[in-house]
Amino acid sequence: MGKALEDYEKLKERGKEIYTLASVLMLLEWDQETKMPIGGASFRASQIELLSSLTHKEKTSDSFKKALEKLIDLKTGSIKSDSLDERKKGALREFRTELLKDTKLPSSFVKKLAKANSEGTHAWQKAKNSNTFESFLPNLETIVELNKEKAELLGYDDHPYDALLDLYEPGMTTKKLDTLFGELKPFLTNLTKNLSNNKQDDNAFLSTFFPIEKQMEFCREILKEMGVDPQKSRLDTSVHPFCLGVHPTDVRLTTFTSATAFFTNLSAVMHEGGHALYELGLPPEDFGTPLGSYCSIAIHESQSRWWECFIGQSRSFCEYLLPKLQKAFPSELKELTIDPFTSVLNQVKPSLIRVFADEVTYILHIIIRYEIEKDFLSGSIDLKDLPKIWNEKMKDSLGIVPETDAEGCLQDVHWSFGLIGYFPTYALGNLYAGQLFETFKKDHPDFEKKISAGDLSFIRHFLLEKIHRFGRELPPLALIEKATGHPLSPKPYIDYLTKKYTFSQ
Repeated sequence: MGKALEDYEKLKERGKEIYTLASVLMLLEWDQETKMPIGGASFRASQIELLSSLTHKEKTSDSFKKALEKLIDLKTGSIKSDSLDERKKGALREFRTELLKDTKLPSSFVKKLAKANSEGTHAWQKAKNSNTFESFLPNLETIVELNKEKAELLGYDDHPYDALLDLYEPGMTTKKLDTLFGELKPFLTNLTKNLSNNKQDDNAFLSTFFPIEKQMEFCREILKEMGVDPQKSRLDTSVHPFCLGVHPTDVRLTTFTSATAFFTNLSAVMHEGGHALYELGLPPEDFGTPLGSYCSIAIHESQSRWWECFIGQSRSFCEYLLPKLQKAFPSELKELTIDPFTSVLNQVKPSLIRVFADEVTYILHIIIRYEIEKDFLSGSIDLKDLPKIWNEKMKDSLGIVPETDAEGCLQDVHWSFGLIGYFPTYALGNLYAGQLFETFKKDHPDFEKKISAGDLSFIRHFLLEKIHRFGRELPPLALIEKATGHPLSPKPYIDYLTKKYTFSQ
C-alpha cells in the first residue's frame, strides 16, 4: 500500500468515528419524533445539544485537520498525490469543503443553535396543535437571529441567504434560483388556473375509511416492491413524514396516518421510500467519507419525488396498483376503475398544505417559503407579521387563504429545526427528477409496459447507476449533467407537466 493510500485509509477511519457519532444524533432525533414521551423533551434538548457539540468538535479537531492536510492543501484545494483515483480525490475535495465550513462555526455557537432548534421543535408541535403562532414566535425569533449570525460566520458574496442555501445545495445561489423561479412561477400559475377549472372526477374513495393497521401493512408491501429492504429499514408514524439514513444498513422512515387519508399515507410512504432507496444505495464500504454520503438535499429530493410523482402517479403504475388495492380492500374499492382512479390521483386543485399539494402547484408552495426566508434574513419583515404575510402570498399565488395558522405558517416543521435555506431544495428536486426522467424514458422506451406489469426493479437499478453509487463524489449540478448529458434546465420539467396535463384534459 502506497503512502498516500495509507494516509487516506487513516483519514477514512477518523471519518467513520465522526459519522458514527453523527448517526447516534440521528437516532435521538428519530426517537424524538416517534417514540419519546413528551415529558422527555427538555432532557432530549440537552442530549442533542451535547452530541451536536461533540460531533462538531471532532469534525474540526486538530487531529482530523492534520490527517486531511497530509493529502490536500487546505488553502488551495490542491491534491498532494497523483496516486489516488478520481473518486478518492473527489472525497478529499468534499472533506476540505466541509471542514472549511465547519471551522467557521465555533463549537459554542453550534451548541447554542442545536439547543434552540430542539426547543423550537417542541414549541412548534405545541403551537401547531393549539393553533397559537404567538406561542412559537419567541422560539422562531431566536432561530432566525441565530441563522443570521450563522450566515455571517459562513460568509457570502451577494446575499446572506446564499450562505445557508449552500449548506444544503452546494453551488446554488439566490441569483440562480431567482432565474429558475422566474421562469417556473408564471408557467405554474397559468397551468394551475387552466386545470383548476376542469371537471373533477368523484374522489370520494380518497376519504373512505381504511383501517390503519391494514394501511401500514399495504404500505410496507409497496416499499418491498420498490426495493426497500425490510431487514435494513423500518416504517413508523410521526407528525411530519421523514426519512433518516443512519447507515446504508439502517434507514428509518415515518409517515402520517389517518383512517380517512390512506392515499395521502401511501403517497408519503412512496416519497420517503425514494429517500430510503438512496440511503440504502450508498456504498457502505465508503461510510465515513463523502463517497458514502448523499450528494445534496435536492438530489435526495429528486429521488423521493421521482417515486411519489413520476412513477407513483403515472398511468402505468396505477394499472399495477389498483388490482393490488382491490385485493387488499375489496369492499372499499371494488367499484373503482382505472380511469377515475388515475384522474383523481393527478387532479390539480390548489391546497393549503404543501405536503398534500399536487405536482403542478407544489413548487408554488416552495416559492412562497423561499421569498419569506429571504426576507427573514434581510430583516425586511417583522416576524410577528408572518401569518399575515403568509396568507397574502397564498392568495396571490394559489388563490386560497388559510383559516388557521396551523394550516398556514405553522404547517411545516423546518423552521423549528432551524432549516432556513432548505425549502428551495424541494423545488430543485423536482427539476432534477424531471431531467432524470427525460433520460430514463430514452434509456427505457418500454418502461410503461414494464411498470404496469409490476416490474419496478429496473427503475431502482437506473437510479443506482445514475445517482446512488456516486455518493458525494461530484457536486449536484455536475452529477445531474453527468447523469443526463445536459446542464440543469427547467425545460424537461415544464415539458413533462405540459405533456402530462395537456393530455389528461
